[in-house]
Amino acid sequence: MAREQLGVCAEPNLHGLLLLMNALDGHEHHIRRVLGLIPGVIQKLTDQFSEANLNAVIAIGPGYWDALYPAVRPLDFQPFSPLLVDDLAMPAVHYDVLLKIRADRYDVLHLAIQQCYQQLMPHLELVEQTHCFRFMDGRDLTGFIDQPQSPRGRKKRELALISETSQPELAQGSYVCYQRYRLDLNRWQQLTQQQQEVIIGQRKLDGQHLPMAQLSEQSHAVKAAVTDDFGEFYPLVFQNMPFGQLKVQGLVILACSAEPTAYLAWLNRRLGDSGAQNYDLLLDYVQADSGAAFFAPSISFLEDQAGL
Repeated sequence: MAREQLGVCAEPNLHGLLLLMNALDGHEHHIRRVLGLIPGVIQKLTDQFSEANLNAVIAIGPGYWDALYPAVRPLDFQPFSPLLVDDLAMPAVHYDVLLKIRADRYDVLHLAIQQCYQQLMPHLELVEQTHCFRFMDGRDLTGFIDQPQSPRGRKKRELALISETSQPELAQGSYVCYQRYRLDLNRWQQLTQQQQEVIIGQRKLDGQHLPMAQLSEQSHAVKAAVTDDFGEFYPLVFQNMPFGQLKVQGLVILACSAEPTAYLAWLNRRLGDSGAQNYDLLLDYVQADSGAAFFAPSISFLEDQAGL
């Protein structure tokens, strides 16, 4: 049975580092081999530093997939499409390879990134590097708990990983969508807590939804809900983490799914209908600056394709 990448359904970590890379022309053979070696590098460090809860996600962009793995392609695997609804823009950027590594020890994370990058560096160009972290008790930088209703345990694997029956050759793989949002922290902090709670649709202290009488249909809790009207989870598992420097801060969204169009449907619901002004109210305070789609194959697939 195929072995999934543990970072797809891992529990939250304290630290994370996201690398977005583009491949050098003619290096496909070398890149296949290196991507097959990366899980072993992570596993070796995991065995050495078990308390660090080290995990990783390696994913390949749709524009590069056929060059790397021409024999098989995930169903309906499409690039991330830029979206524009009124003045709400969701830009798209092309990347060939994504690597996200997370750990509960920053020194172990540094070791892992250093060792992986040494393998990747001769064949891939680093375009973006974002250091992420866990903020308080799972909150984003708005101060609210991020995704308080997220699935747990075995349910995550059911939602995020392709089954043996749907795409046997790519079983235990996952469609991955990435977006980075910048938060206008100064404007956000000028709001009262009550105003913030109306926008988010949750109580700031415990993450519980506001009473129905106070809950706006445009609140973040409603527009970005991970469950439908019947309480069933959408096929999405979020591995979000805040990022921040003194002048720039926000949230890195990494959403994993067994279905290729699930994230786009979720994002369109946040944006609302053009001209109807029923978008997620939080989008008045955050701005997406990049977005991309990827596919994270199973470890078994990566190793087989590398000839290991």
